[in-house]
Amino acid sequence: GAAAPDGAATPAGSGGAQRRGDIAASFQRVAVEHLVERVERAIGWAREAEPGLTCVVVAGGVAANSEVRRQLSGACGRAGLPMVCPPVRLCTDNGTMVAWAGMLRLWLGLAEPPLRESDELDLFVEVRPKWPIGPRDRRSTTQAQQLAKRKTPAQASAAAEAAGYAPAPLAAPAAPAGGSAAE
Repeated sequence: GAAAPDGAATPAGSGGAQRRGDIAASFQRVAVEHLVERVERAIGWAREAEPGLTCVVVAGGVAANSEVRRQLSGACGRAGLPMVCPPVRLCTDNGTMVAWAGMLRLWLGLAEPPLRESDELDLFVEVRPKWPIGPRDRRSTTQAQQLAKRKTPAQASAAAEAAGYAPAPLAAPAAPAGGSAAE
């Protein structure tokens, strides 16, 4: 195979495609591992609250990913619970799911007064990422604790270099058209 700019071997004709594929696969692996860990923890917490738990439902855009389905099915199997998923064609992220989450929050009394007194609304439901349907579980760890578990940029760079993914050297800036870089 050909040599990449950083000296790593790549399949002939692939350019950076193999490297990009490896990075994407690595990202997916870590994301799925994180998701499985959270689902396993959630199953334990759900069983404490509801000992008669009968299944785990996986839906939305995340359930369209075959690797996510495979790994979560394994986690559910280890917990002795069946995993229930809609057909992939129905697993999409869309405004209907956001509206449904807003409706559930309203029904649960988790709406707030409007942001401005001039708004002619009785109640207001803010749309935000990682929107909880209910109050945060007291056992849930804080974002700071989660961030403390992550590698520092230096640790991540060292791990990447050890795996053969050292960054390519930066190229010198191109000379301006019609002149030289020294002018």
